[in-house]
Amino acid sequence: MVDADRARILDFRTARHHLDRRLTAGSLTEAAGAAGIQETDLGTAGISLHARVRDMTPDRLRDALTVDKSLVMVWAMRGAPYVVPTDEMAVFTTGSLPKGEESLRTYFGGWAKSLSDVGSSLEALVARAAEVATDVLDGQSLQVDRFRHAIAEHMPEIRGLKAPSGAHADLPEPLFRLLGQMGVACIAETRRMTDAVIVRADQWLGREQGADGDDQARLDLLRRFLRCYGPATPQMFAEWTARSIAEVRELFAKMEAELLAIDSDEWLLADDVRALQARRKPSGVRLLPARDPYLQQRDRERLLPEQKERKLLWRPVGAPGLVMVDGKAAAIWKASRARDTLTVTVQRFVPLPASVRRRVSDEADAIAPLRGAKEAVVSYPD
Repeated sequence: MVDADRARILDFRTARHHLDRRLTAGSLTEAAGAAGIQETDLGTAGISLHARVRDMTPDRLRDALTVDKSLVMVWAMRGAPYVVPTDEMAVFTTGSLPKGEESLRTYFGGWAKSLSDVGSSLEALVARAAEVATDVLDGQSLQVDRFRHAIAEHMPEIRGLKAPSGAHADLPEPLFRLLGQMGVACIAETRRMTDAVIVRADQWLGREQGADGDDQARLDLLRRFLRCYGPATPQMFAEWTARSIAEVRELFAKMEAELLAIDSDEWLLADDVRALQARRKPSGVRLLPARDPYLQQRDRERLLPEQKERKLLWRPVGAPGLVMVDGKAAAIWKASRARDTLTVTVQRFVPLPASVRRRVSDEADAIAPLRGAKEAVVSYPD
């Protein structure tokens, strides 16, 4: 019988996200390769990497993305912008690409009906968009809004569609983001997310990346998910990737020989049982930004059993980050910058003694340059 209580699972996940001990300086690809690093809001990827890697600076991340290009920013899981290792890009793009009409309907959400009404299958529409984007981006870079409209100019069928409730534009944003998951486009620059510069991935990186329809990439992504979020259910992976539960169950079935049932429909990689039992105790203070990979656990009650705390952390708009102290969720935090000073406001879940507050202040000072500030001031309103 596998011992998989809450504390053991959280310690396992913390270690797999490299939050128990920081990796050595320069280990950006190792940190990003665990589960990808989401860049929402702008600048959060650097803070997430700082939580995992020693001596993280804005220059190190910029060089990795634009000079040696060991990292690439691309639309990946759920169409969100992610920083991932360039050599493993296909795992996060092709690996997260919905396969088949049912999965595409799940991915497109409210846009699915409007897009289905244009007279062709969603798969055919996506393939057409990829062809157009390949031509539109040939030899040039486009600001993201120009990129969308350039594709729409060549695809009149996606213009004038009825936008679903909650959509922020009259063009189907999920369709454009799928072009990252198809390995066609990537993000070369982000002054602001609305001004992101889009380029052809093969031309930016100097080589082809990934292969559409590659089941191996999908299975590799599932393995990474289970390594970082296990034990997990098929539904959790379906939500993390925004694909149909039917497609996900097929992937789990293909990996049956590698999996071990923990409880009901929860699964763990059999090779990870020893790591789950080992319980290496995390240490240190981390300021995780909103949408940090660790916070994308789908079984949120495991991390925060109290509903009032879950409501504070996982807000649909203006979500805060999480303060972790020795692997435990201790508080939420938000930050604002005025000139050279970053003001970090901390709302506690548990008492924080003076020694811990000093460590929080040290961590805030360390992330200040990643937010364009020279120093940080920490306040505790309560």
